[in-house]
Amino acid sequence: MVKSSEFRPASKSKSVSRTRKKWRADARGYFSRQIGWELSRTGKLQQHKFLLGKERRQAEWRERKLRELWDRFANSTPEDKPLWPEDLLEIAKLIAKGVEEVAVVSRPDDEAITYASRIQALQAEHSVVLFVPADRYLYDVGCAALHCLGKLPALETRDRIQLSQNSPGEYSASNRKPPKRKIGNVVAPNDVDPSMHDRHLMSEVPQFNQDIHAILATMAAQGLIQLPDANVSLPKQQGYQAPAPSAQHDVRDRSTFYDAIEAYQKYIRREYYRPELDRLTSWGHTQIKQMNTLKQHLKNRLLSKMDADGVNEMIGYWRRRPTKKGSSDPMTAKSASNYISALVRFLKWLHTSSEFSWTKPFAFSDANTRVQRLASDHANRKLEQVDTFSLDELKLLMRYSLPLDRLLLLLGLNCGFGRAEISTLLVKECRLFEAHTPRQCELINYQSTDEESFIKRIRRKSGVYGEHVLFPMTVQGIQWAIEQRNLLPKYSDDARLLLNTNGKPFDHPTKSGNTNQTIPNRLARTIKRIQNDGHEIRNLSFGKLRKTAGQLIKTFSSGEIMGVFECHGRPVKSDELNDLYSNRPFGKVFEAIKEVESYLEPVFAEAGKFPFVE
Repeated sequence: MVKSSEFRPASKSKSVSRTRKKWRADARGYFSRQIGWELSRTGKLQQHKFLLGKERRQAEWRERKLRELWDRFANSTPEDKPLWPEDLLEIAKLIAKGVEEVAVVSRPDDEAITYASRIQALQAEHSVVLFVPADRYLYDVGCAALHCLGKLPALETRDRIQLSQNSPGEYSASNRKPPKRKIGNVVAPNDVDPSMHDRHLMSEVPQFNQDIHAILATMAAQGLIQLPDANVSLPKQQGYQAPAPSAQHDVRDRSTFYDAIEAYQKYIRREYYRPELDRLTSWGHTQIKQMNTLKQHLKNRLLSKMDADGVNEMIGYWRRRPTKKGSSDPMTAKSASNYISALVRFLKWLHTSSEFSWTKPFAFSDANTRVQRLASDHANRKLEQVDTFSLDELKLLMRYSLPLDRLLLLLGLNCGFGRAEISTLLVKECRLFEAHTPRQCELINYQSTDEESFIKRIRRKSGVYGEHVLFPMTVQGIQWAIEQRNLLPKYSDDARLLLNTNGKPFDHPTKSGNTNQTIPNRLARTIKRIQNDGHEIRNLSFGKLRKTAGQLIKTFSSGEIMGVFECHGRPVKSDELNDLYSNRPFGKVFEAIKEVESYLEPVFAEAGKFPFVE
């Protein structure tokens, strides 16, 4: 079936005309639903009625399966009201009876390759159920032959794999005993003759290999393939194991969740590799770690069983917030939300990947991804909802900081910069003693002078342009940093302003690929020195400096100006078109920064007359 890049419910005419939300059992206690279209005995168009059992939860599960099966079919045809195909209706009836696995019976004229290919095609087209072979031995012989064909010239189409009934050495299934109860070409697994299903367990390995050779020899005799030599290498058998499928002949019911994750991680390593840096980006490393965590928490399963219920089960695991590793405490809501986002990104990639035939359920976009809130989440709610540094704590930080630490502190308070913004700051983005042009002054409604300095840059994370007028002490710190940077190689306007002692940026990952923690660690060491001297200060992270700056801007201005100050994508949450019809009010941002500067005068005084002398 052709994959659809858009997932939306089918139109009412294609899907169902009666979408009932209430469940009522009939007089016999059965729940039912009318799904899809069929012709009555009189030739009238009507909906097919499915009996879904007497258990409410089982009926709901079967209904979801049936709707997904029907929606996939209905959206693949241009007809407004398509009729149930006979074979698809047989599958739907089994789903309505609660059958999770459908066994495919071999036809009298089935050869091993055609039998295996037919099961693969059914699984690829109808992923809502799992198709298993009724004759496992015949299926495994066909898969082994397909495995060998992966080393030979590929056939043009699957239809060319046809063996004559009178061909010498062919493997025929015509003498096999039929199942006890046959419904078209599929049967429920419990109705399969055990002697047929377990026949492979009683077969000898030489016979298994002989059957594969017979198939290949017959195809070569008919001119369908050319054997490179007389002895085609076969999968090594120990007792007997089903051969692994080749990449050319994908077997849907054998591809697993873990297999797809490993393929996704390879994609991430390609997608997020930066040749100019000769390394993987930090975000790429984070995604790989997230996928490893998903493997640790979620059990492996066949991709063919990852239907709407399977996907909801995986998302629900994170929504319920599992316990932290090595602890009985539930993980934070933020962490659970991050893992749900990682899972959704993976599933979207899996849907578009040509390596796997898995497709997203139609209800995928409606999946509930909201993380559950616990009573413990609200236990620590107080007046200070966001942790920020107090004025006394900022004074201590300024007093105990080294020159580089002071510059990091000032960039956080003056511009709301976090670790990423500081480590990527370029020399040319620091406009020292440079006023705006008259036209720029008009746009921002602010008259700047040559005595003022600014940082003008685009925030890498949001792609939003921002400007910040600088405190006098921040200007001193940048001048000191430029002098230090000029002593290192590759200095230019396009160079990073701040490098470590090894001449590498502060966002360069560690040897093991982990995120660089130099900037947060410097603040942590400063706080440790303060505590060792007997002062009281909270052990807050470096990111709290950005929150502190945002809180100060909001105090002296407004929430909208704080959003512009922090370079948010939408400073006015209620107006997504605000940036399309007006320029950002940087003049008001500058005025708010000036107010914050006056408020922080006691903090600046703690640095002394020479704040950037070692």
